[in-house]
Amino acid sequence: MEEKKNGGSILSSIGWISVALLFITLMPPLFMFFPICIGIVLRRDYQEQKQEGLAMIILGVIGALVGFLLAMYVNLKVL
Repeated sequence: MEEKKNGGSILSSIGWISVALLFITLMPPLFMFFPICIGIVLRRDYQEQKQEGLAMIILGVIGALVGFLLAMYVNLKVL
């Protein structure tokens, strides 16, 4: 008998919050692993949220790159 997992919505909420933080903060190495890991868990364990997990993984990688480049730009402007 399979047990029903109920944590998909909370994982989804935490994942999207971490994607937003990834884009607006200047610390991408700190926040880049959260949306990627949560996206992997959503894809693996929650069949109905498979596409959302993939979007979270992709946006996590893109957000990390954008945040890293933005941080470099801001640091160069400050110096």
